Amino acid sequence: MMNFTDFKAFNKYINVASPKHNMIDVGLYTPDFRSESPAVNTNYYRVSVKFDVKAHDGRSSMCFSSPNQPFEWGDYKIDNGYYVQITDNLISNNQHLRYTFLTYRLNGLLFLNDEEEQIITDLFKLSYKEYSKPDFSVDLLAGYSNLMLTHIAQFYKRQMQGKEQQYSPLVDRFFDQLESYYTKISRDEITQPSVQYFADNLNVTPNYLSDIIKHYTGKPALEHIHAHIINTSKNLLQNKTTTISQVADQLGFEYASYFTRFFRKMTGTAPSKFRNL
Repeated sequence: MMNFTDFKAFNKYINVASPKHNMIDVGLYTPDFRSESPAVNTNYYRVSVKFDVKAHDGRSSMCFSSPNQPFEWGDYKIDNGYYVQITDNLISNNQHLRYTFLTYRLNGLLFLNDEEEQIITDLFKLSYKEYSKPDFSVDLLAGYSNLMLTHIAQFYKRQMQGKEQQYSPLVDRFFDQLESYYTKISRDEITQPSVQYFADNLNVTPNYLSDIIKHYTGKPALEHIHAHIINTSKNLLQNKTTTISQVADQLGFEYASYFTRFFRKMTGTAPSKFRNL
């Protein structure tokens, strides 16, 4: 797998213009864009809007990539579009730019309606116009990016509300796997369930899964996982012949002390006291 640590090398690889700054890069997609690629990894964030009538039934789409999340594409021709690339250092200095959908990859393509496309296009044009100046302002580009990402967050809410049938199966599969977690995994392999574990099983990114679960239930995936661990532990604690260490082991905790702290944090009481209530 190819790893890209700077804009310049990646831009050359996908056949777009060389960057003018090492922390933020704004550019145009052209027909020369590399139409397919095996998995690549970048150490920065990318936000793209692509105008591709054939692939998306006339709708423009937005996609995202983030550090240490490999992505690939194939047989995908882009006639035109825009992109902005932002390093994690710039986002760390501008926390308002940190949105979970930046890690969705291709799991969560955002399809724009006409009004949304116009808003995003206008913001990209303003960003590109500023970036084209010899003395462009990084702060102004970060401001345009913030406004764009704020709009995108609202567009995702619209898309999720309009695709309940599409997202509901993902939610159902998550809860099915969560409920059967402790019964389907062998005792030798069991560990504490995590959002990463379920995201991998469902072939989505952790943030994408958590955001979908939160949209439909009001709580992120991790809260549901913690609740399931507690409910399971309460059932196990009913058997007073089973030690706290054995309960912790059955739940995937490496040490009983970790389980005790977790249980006390979640319930307000120690497991030993709970079983004697």
